[in-house]
Amino acid sequence: MANNKALDDIAEKITQGLRLLGGVKHEAEQQVRTIVESALGSFDVVTSERMEVQEAMLQKARSQIDALEARVTALEAQLKQQEQDTGN
Repeated sequence: MANNKALDDIAEKITQGLRLLGGVKHEAEQQVRTIVESALGSFDVVTSERMEVQEAMLQKARSQIDALEARVTALEAQLKQQEQDTGN
C-alpha cells in the first residue's frame, strides 16, 4: 500500500509538472509571437491579401499591354498598306 501511495504521489507530481510546462509553453509561444510580430512590423512586409490585389492588377495591366501591342501591330500594317497603295 505504501508503494501505491508513493506511486500515486509521483504520478500526481508529474501530472502537475506537465500542466505547468503546458502553461509555460503557451506563454512562451505568445511571447515569441509578440516578438516576431513586432519585428515584422519594422520591416516593409506585404500581406498576402495585398499581394493578391497587386497580382490581379499586374495581370490586368499585362492584358491591356497585349491588347495595345496587337492594336499597334494592326495599325502599322494598315499604315504600310496605305503607303503601298498611295505609292503605286
